[in-house]
Amino acid sequence: MKFKTLSLLIVVVLAGSSLAQNVALAPISNWTYYNHASTAEEGFLRGQAAAVQAVGQANYMQSLAAVNYAEATRLQIENNRLYVKTSLANREEVQSYRERYARRPITKEQWQEYSKRALPDRLTGDQYSNGKLVWPHILRMEEYAPLRKRIDVLVASRSVEDSGDGSPSQREIASLIDTMKVLLRENIETLSSSQYGNSKWFLICLDYEMKQPLTTVDTLQPAIAPETKLTPDNRQAVN
Repeated sequence: MKFKTLSLLIVVVLAGSSLAQNVALAPISNWTYYNHASTAEEGFLRGQAAAVQAVGQANYMQSLAAVNYAEATRLQIENNRLYVKTSLANREEVQSYRERYARRPITKEQWQEYSKRALPDRLTGDQYSNGKLVWPHILRMEEYAPLRKRIDVLVASRSVEDSGDGSPSQREIASLIDTMKVLLRENIETLSSSQYGNSKWFLICLDYEMKQPLTTVDTLQPAIAPETKLTPDNRQAVN
């Protein structure tokens, strides 16, 4: 039994070996004579055709590359133009915004108006009339009496020739006013803020008033002497 099995195995091996030899002798499917020149002339012509085809394909690819490069250049130019246009538009918007909200230079009329507002007030009729000053209560105190009396004399004696900024009376009055300001400053602890402020503002306005020159119209009415007190009788006479 074992002998029969061994014999059968040998027959199968020999059959497989013979089949393998037959398969090896068969031609390979990818090694054929198709698509190949059968003669040298045909091979030469096929080579020339392949070379021409390669040159044509190379030229075609180069043309595609040139087209792509030209298109890329065109897009870059458009991008640059758009960048410049956008930059200019942004700059114009910024300039327009600055011009819209920038401070306008003041005109000559506005400058004159501002300068006029910065000047002190002229003395009112209740403070100065007919060469007579009506002093605030604080400046009527005894420590201001020498300066106050001298200013009253100078104010009452002003004339058209001796008045205005730079005149002798104006320079002396300005010096006396500065001294009164210093004295008022030294007494600030004994005064309220309104008392100090009103007194100092009166002195500032007085100094400004003395810089205004007298005119002939201003001297038509007689001045009241500093020593003369206003009474109902002489007030009516002056008026």
